[in-house]
Amino acid sequence: MHTRDVARRVTSRTLIGRTAQIEALQAALDAATAGESRIVLVSGDAGIGKTRLVAEAIDRARAQGLRTVVGGCVQLGEVSIAFAPLVEALRDLHNQLGDAELDEILGAGRPQLRALLTGDEGARVASGGLFEHLLGALTRLGARGPVLLVFEDLHWADASTRDLVAYLGRNLRDAGITLVLTLRNDELHRRHPLRPVLAGLERNERVERIDIGGLGSADIAALLREIDAGDLDERQVDDLVARSGGNPFYVEELVAAGRLAGGVPDTLAEVILARVELLSEDARRLLRAAAVIDDHVDDELLAAVTGAALDTVTAALREAVLEQVLVLDAGTCRFRHALVREALYDDLLPGERTRLHVATAGVLEGADQLPPHTRWAMVAYHWDAARDARKAYYASVRAGLEAEKVYALADAAEQYERALGLRDQVEGAEALAGMSAADLLLRAADAVQASVRNNRAVVLAEAALRQLGEDAPPEKRALVYERMGRTNWTQHHGAASIAAYEQASALVVDRPASRDKAFVLSARGQSLMVRALYREALPVLRQAIEVAVETGAIEVEGHARCSYGPCLFSVGRVDEGFAEADRALALSLAAGSAEDAARTYTNIAHCCYQGGRHEQARTLGREALDYVSQVGHARHYGEAIAGNVIAALHCAGRWPEAEAIHDDPRIPNGDPYQELRWLPVLIESGRIDEARLAVRAALEGTAEADDVQFAGLASLMAARLCLLDAKWDEGRRYVADALTLIERTDDHFYRAMAFALGLRLEAARRESHTRRSDAPHPDDAGGVADDLHRRMRAAVAEFAERGVAPLPEPAGWIATGEALYAQSAGRPDPQLWAVAEQAWRDAGQPLDEAAAAAARADALIRTGGDRDTAAALVRTALDTAVRLGARPLEDEVRGLARRARLNLAAGATQRDGTAALDITPRELDVLRLVARGRTNRQIGEALFISEKTASVHVTNLLRKLAVGSRVEAATIAVRIGLADPPE
Repeated sequence: MHTRDVARRVTSRTLIGRTAQIEALQAALDAATAGESRIVLVSGDAGIGKTRLVAEAIDRARAQGLRTVVGGCVQLGEVSIAFAPLVEALRDLHNQLGDAELDEILGAGRPQLRALLTGDEGARVASGGLFEHLLGALTRLGARGPVLLVFEDLHWADASTRDLVAYLGRNLRDAGITLVLTLRNDELHRRHPLRPVLAGLERNERVERIDIGGLGSADIAALLREIDAGDLDERQVDDLVARSGGNPFYVEELVAAGRLAGGVPDTLAEVILARVELLSEDARRLLRAAAVIDDHVDDELLAAVTGAALDTVTAALREAVLEQVLVLDAGTCRFRHALVREALYDDLLPGERTRLHVATAGVLEGADQLPPHTRWAMVAYHWDAARDARKAYYASVRAGLEAEKVYALADAAEQYERALGLRDQVEGAEALAGMSAADLLLRAADAVQASVRNNRAVVLAEAALRQLGEDAPPEKRALVYERMGRTNWTQHHGAASIAAYEQASALVVDRPASRDKAFVLSARGQSLMVRALYREALPVLRQAIEVAVETGAIEVEGHARCSYGPCLFSVGRVDEGFAEADRALALSLAAGSAEDAARTYTNIAHCCYQGGRHEQARTLGREALDYVSQVGHARHYGEAIAGNVIAALHCAGRWPEAEAIHDDPRIPNGDPYQELRWLPVLIESGRIDEARLAVRAALEGTAEADDVQFAGLASLMAARLCLLDAKWDEGRRYVADALTLIERTDDHFYRAMAFALGLRLEAARRESHTRRSDAPHPDDAGGVADDLHRRMRAAVAEFAERGVAPLPEPAGWIATGEALYAQSAGRPDPQLWAVAEQAWRDAGQPLDEAAAAAARADALIRTGGDRDTAAALVRTALDTAVRLGARPLEDEVRGLARRARLNLAAGATQRDGTAALDITPRELDVLRLVARGRTNRQIGEALFISEKTASVHVTNLLRKLAVGSRVEAATIAVRIGLADPPE
């Protein structure tokens, strides 16, 4: 018999007052039945009815033949268990399917996913690989039939689960899965780590958020009638709504306690405890013990902790279920509400609570059936709650180590932080945990550094240095300074990073050869390299290589050569640079140094981009992204590799591919390196609002940086926006800031870009004032351009003296700068633009070639040159701009054609009606699909592009056709014979 039929009715059998919410959930279930994925966020305060709403959705899903799988997040004090909802959901699925069928669903990911259940260390992989396997399993599960997957209490989610949810939000598409996530609004404080995840989800059109508020008087009255609370008049109902805030759980608890007539307890806890007092002594005693252990009540664990006979425990739990203090849910027994557990826990006497925590910890230490990272996290929580500092310290360190093994690094950081808080209370802590305080601090720093972006890793590394003291061996102190330098650099604290690297180097400079000395020297060389001080870095890195070879430290040799190659590349020894980088990769892979291999992949991709080897960057980049995703370095190195590949694909005019890399679900977005290289795609495709936000974030994120590739490039991107907004003085300041930084370095790549951008601002400034007859020409118009031009030529001469020939892209910027300088002086020169056009053609950068062609056409018109040649150049530039989706250039070229009265259609062969539309072949395909009534998602599927890219194509198409709707576009398609008229 179902529990609900025998229990006293304190919960409504029907869902009251949630019509709109259940309709929204039903729509999501219908989408799963149709083979589409949906994600629904169900949020509200504790007790407001989230669980009841989701239970109704589960009942409906089961009635409609959907498979339902449920998992929940668990919090132990201030620490959450890694992957808790995933583990619980897998157990639920295993119970439904059995071993053989589950293994079919898990497929190639079976060892890794089962490792979460069994704790098998040999099968563990990086979270990126785990997520991909899970996505494959869900896709296979959804292919067998629609699925409702529920993750409850997301506000308690650990960092790894948050990453998993974000990943599913980006990638769970046509899997026939509805994913429902529940969370408490009142738990989400301003800095709660779940907030960015929710913000990302809510930008997805497949995600819907259902916020549940309190019920009104009419609904509360209906609820009271449903649970046989007696007849209350309107005033009494209104009073109850006011006191409960319309929270149905509070109302039901008041009814259950019989306190509606008056004398309502001051706190909900008193209401809950009054209800518990209706149970037998055994049930009350065992429920209080269960409240200490976990949200879910395991009868065998409860028996082991309390020493009660198993049949006594079973009888007590059955009684609690009948009174609905506990509920049965998917084969488990849990507290009806988390507040029930909290009230019971708070009601325990301090001594009782401590004894129960001690007993629970002791039992869990031997619970080998639990995955190690879960078991040790629970053990650590209970020993800490029992105030046994020694055992809590050991368990916390062990929990951190186990979390590292499953790449739950944020969870490892939480465990290490707890251990650090306990360490001073533990005698013999170093021997107990097998690591010194400094080592523990550095482990915590590494875990924080790899998992989040904040300054905590720097604080921990500095604490490790203080812990070592002045008497520690110089090499050991130098290694900590190196960690401080690296961590500060990734946080873009330039001055602090430089100081730390210099201190590390000074400690080992006179020391004998050793592996640590080689590494510190290599790290200092790396620091110089990333700041574009290549000539200063080269001798330091040569010394590091020599010491590494002498001491047989091949992993350090690989680390040093990883920086040595890019330095050689950047001082003009391009082929030698690539050879050194290839050697570094081989050494790092041979030594099993995943981080150094990831860094080397990053640097090779960077050299490919800057060297104009765009196809090589594309091919190697995909290999590199696969690698870093598998070895757990997607956050920092994956973002850097993605940034380099995006830059190369942007240059090559392969913008949809660049967008696919930017949106690669394995790689987190947000790192300034990646976003700065994505910005040109945003700007040149006309996504200016997105670009403004990204530039603002880049400027804020690199404010303390001291390197060209971050702070310098951020200023140049800001100047590009100033060019669009005609903010000439502000643009000048940004260019000046960038050049102040760049000219202190050996860089010539961004230097050439900065000079060309500065001269473009001056040319545009002159043009703006020339067009305004009422505006006087600025007095300093020529002076700034003259200075930029002089410095540009001096830089070219200086680099030539060093034997550094301009790389393809800088050569294009220099040629463009020469043409812009003439233009800024009122002397537009078609021949200079022809040189720039050829330079960009040689560099393989079609957009810049098209821009130079348009500028050459403009110069021809202004100087009375050949109009036919100008028209041909304009048509060529327009074709490229349209093909790439470069809307600003397209608008500029069309404006030039209008002003100069050039015939864009001249010379075109009118094959059919489509030729007159002036749209690309891809847009022609899009128009056919629009005429057939296809959605953006369906267009993306048909053309093998993303839904976002399809949306951009549709927007551009409507603009070119000068229509305001898809219906009007479809009408044009019918008129020209591209589609059949509707019947």
